[in-house]
Amino acid sequence: MGDYNEFAKEVKKVTSKRTHKVSGSLGVKDAYNHYRKNRPKEKKFAITESDYFKIIRMLNEVVASQLSKGYEIKLPYRTGSLLVERFKIEPKIDENGKLVFRAPIDWDATLKLWYESPEDRTNKTLIKTEKRDIFKVVYNKKNVNYTNSSLIMFSPTRTLKTKIKEELKEGYIQKNYT
Repeated sequence: MGDYNEFAKEVKKVTSKRTHKVSGSLGVKDAYNHYRKNRPKEKKFAITESDYFKIIRMLNEVVASQLSKGYEIKLPYRTGSLLVERFKIEPKIDENGKLVFRAPIDWDATLKLWYESPEDRTNKTLIKTEKRDIFKVVYNKKNVNYTNSSLIMFSPTRTLKTKIKEELKEGYIQKNYT
């Protein structure tokens, strides 16, 4: 079947192009078009699209680095805050007497198991993480200053999640339990 890296790429489907399905959402290009239509008419406020995108990228990098270090990011105009929260996951027994453990899947260990044992892959055997502490990026809407706050959400990118995971391994993020 080849080596482990080829197997992992095949299972993760990283050789094909991803399709992102985000609908009903505004992006950076929409923000630039809004800025261009509503900016002051003086020449000093004129900015090219590429410069606007560079500024947005730099701001996103600053926010990502602050989040990955465990700081809370307060958004302007009382629109909430972003933070990394720590949750403790414990196994429980439900009302039917069944063991319930909602830990995330350890995909590295699962892929190694599937590589070594094709039977486990066909049975879709999954290995859960041993860690009891789970970290999530949370959009805190406490004391927000707008209506319909339940319609707004924050979804971190894979890059941000990976960066937070690396910072956790190095021990930069130390948070209390929620």
